[in-house]
Amino acid sequence: MQPWISDWIFSKNDVKKILHWHNIELKDDFKILKNESGGFRDYAHSFKLEISQSDYDRIADIMRSSNNYLGLITNLSGQLPHADYKSTDTINYETKNHIEREYYTDKKKEDGTFHFFIQLSKKERELNYFGINE
Repeated sequence: MQPWISDWIFSKNDVKKILHWHNIELKDDFKILKNESGGFRDYAHSFKLEISQSDYDRIADIMRSSNNYLGLITNLSGQLPHADYKSTDTINYETKNHIEREYYTDKKKEDGTFHFFIQLSKKERELNYFGINE
């Protein structure tokens, strides 16, 4: 029952700890819109936040100014870029609807996750987080 119980008691402090682990800081208040975790063979944790405009702008600037920023991907008929699982490189790019970061890390979080996606919606001030152990 552990993953489901922790979903029920997931708090803003938990969000801040997780994002801090990824070197992302929310300075303003935010709202947790969704939180899910679990899996038997593969574990995943995801959440969606509504964040302030200033936090949104700051995180978007961090992603866009990264050395690993690939720019705006407009041709969606091909495959979107993906981080190389053999390395710990980070990729950042954007599409018409999102600004995205994906990376693998050698350092696993406490829940065992080491492959991460952080996504900002361009239509809403929403941050989507997804961590998985594969």
